[in-house]
Amino acid sequence: MFTRFIKFIGTLLLISSMSSSANIINVIDFIGTNEGVAEQFVFTENGVTLTVSAWTTNVNSNQDILSDWQLLSGPYGVYKGSSGLGVKSNDQDGSHLDGGQSSDLGDLDEGLLFSFSEEVNILGFYADYLSENDDLNFSLVTFLTPTSIATTDIFFDTQASLMFDEEGVFFAPDNLIGSAFMIWADGDDDDVRIVDTAFIKVPEPNTLLLFSLLLIGFAVKRRI
Repeated sequence: MFTRFIKFIGTLLLISSMSSSANIINVIDFIGTNEGVAEQFVFTENGVTLTVSAWTTNVNSNQDILSDWQLLSGPYGVYKGSSGLGVKSNDQDGSHLDGGQSSDLGDLDEGLLFSFSEEVNILGFYADYLSENDDLNFSLVTFLTPTSIATTDIFFDTQASLMFDEEGVFFAPDNLIGSAFMIWADGDDDDVRIVDTAFIKVPEPNTLLLFSLLLIGFAVKRRI
């Protein structure tokens, strides 16, 4: 009887540990107080920290990356305005997230790097000031060094669901899991603000899971 009870409790704990609050959709809102330009902004939601930094690159119409991603610092970086996040990359640049012509090295393509403190299932993001000509891109990011990155598995808006109403929702591909993502613009007429992002925490082995496995193992050992 004792062995059966141990197995039953262990199984219940195992099931409950896999169906926890990790499935809750978390939304981080970027609108509010105008805080100007900073090298990075940090947000926290449901125990997950999101660090947003600003980067530039140069991509042509064939989606060939002509120059490596560069981290913005000093007087340039992420712009946090009352209507969301943008990027300021030079003295002549506005405060929106925008792209440039590949032939103009003074007007590079801008990106916002979302670095989460743990792996998440990112659901997408919400952009404002959209027009039908805007072409946002969404990429997984790998850190080569703290200031050097590579974008992989690039998803363009043709592979995402986009609703135009001078504002839009971009949905990430299903079950896109990672800890770093880039939202970036590569067209000369792109000009948007990022309003928010949504994600689901990825379940991790925790104390409850380990305890349930120990109970089941203890029951098996007693039976042997």
